[in-house]
Amino acid sequence: MNVPQATTVVTPARFEQGLTYADFVAQAAVNRDKFELYYNESALSANDISFFKKAAALPNGPARILALAEAWCGDVYRELPTIARIAETTGMELRVFPRDENADIMDEFLSNDGKSRAIPVFVFYTKETRYIAQFTERSAGAHAELAAISNQVKSQLNLPPTATFATIPESERQTFLREVIKRITPRFPEWRKESVREMRSLLSTALKMPNHE
Repeated sequence: MNVPQATTVVTPARFEQGLTYADFVAQAAVNRDKFELYYNESALSANDISFFKKAAALPNGPARILALAEAWCGDVYRELPTIARIAETTGMELRVFPRDENADIMDEFLSNDGKSRAIPVFVFYTKETRYIAQFTERSAGAHAELAAISNQVKSQLNLPPTATFATIPESERQTFLREVIKRITPRFPEWRKESVREMRSLLSTALKMPNHE
């Protein structure tokens, strides 16, 4: 999906108002340890770094990355450190915008047919802040695995298959959440690699450049 440049609120000046990755983590009220863990456990291979550097070197390649994030979100503390690594190794400029304080930006990148304010969102721009591509929340494979694991836990807790986190009774909600987190956390290293592969594919398509693994 391309964002109409004429209507976007992400001007060069607005982009500069975002937080650096270090400042975002420093002001985080929760999960600083997880940001540090996943930053140190980089999901990038040498081949990945080479790809992103080649993309950044193109005349209309990615020079800026906007991230919509909140520190309490598991998808954010798993994926944002990877984007920080990509920015650092390529020279791309990363700015992080807290979702709940930047509703106008979030409204440009809604998912689920405009119904979900899912985060993280990573938007790649040229140096003139022209839209190139975006990645939202988690990889397709991670989406499928999370759905399958959620269904397993619902069955284990005798919850209806149609139950959502919001509709699960309060007495069982935290148990459900703990069990899901326990089962998905070991998958995080692979999910992070899948996200990198998906971002590479998005950029390869948008920029019409090779994507050799």
